Amino acid sequence: MTAAVAAPEGDRERAERILEFLAPGAAQSWGTVLAGEPHSKSRPRFNKDGRAYKDPADAEAEDGTKWKLRQWFRRPPLTGNVALGCVFFRSSMHLIDGDNMLKHVCDAGNGILWVDDSQATAKYAAVELDPEHPRMVLVVAPHVSSMLRGTDNVRPCQGCSEPFRPSRSVQKYCGRDCSAKARKAVPS
Repeated sequence: MTAAVAAPEGDRERAERILEFLAPGAAQSWGTVLAGEPHSKSRPRFNKDGRAYKDPADAEAEDGTKWKLRQWFRRPPLTGNVALGCVFFRSSMHLIDGDNMLKHVCDAGNGILWVDDSQATAKYAAVELDPEHPRMVLVVAPHVSSMLRGTDNVRPCQGCSEPFRPSRSVQKYCGRDCSAKARKAVPS
């Protein structure tokens, strides 16, 4: 585990336990501590026309987290299933939902830690109090799951043999054309 800042005692051990729980025996894993108050994703905002927009404070916080993640994770994004664990150390007892803080990390990690946060097939979030050292302990590892996401979910089309990402577990063809050609090729 590498650290962006000096981690308070016990953070490393806790991160290792989370990784062992989420991705037992993972060949590779990454972890860091990001200093500062963890941010929580707010509810969507709507303008007078009823269209959703991102709260400017959320956008600014997400950009800040993206910047920190880019400094720490200097490799191509993970392309298969991912396990993500976070321990959020808040400076106050203010009621903040761990799911919303995790969603902030998921969105900020798009294109940096993973291609898309839908690849996260194992997630863990804990919220703790540390008024003197607010921070986030973050761990990421490839995750083995029967729910295939990203490049783990690629198979050859039974019509043209080209690789494709099925949207359903029973999908055999990359598209309607290959499916129609296969139906026409089978004698009735």
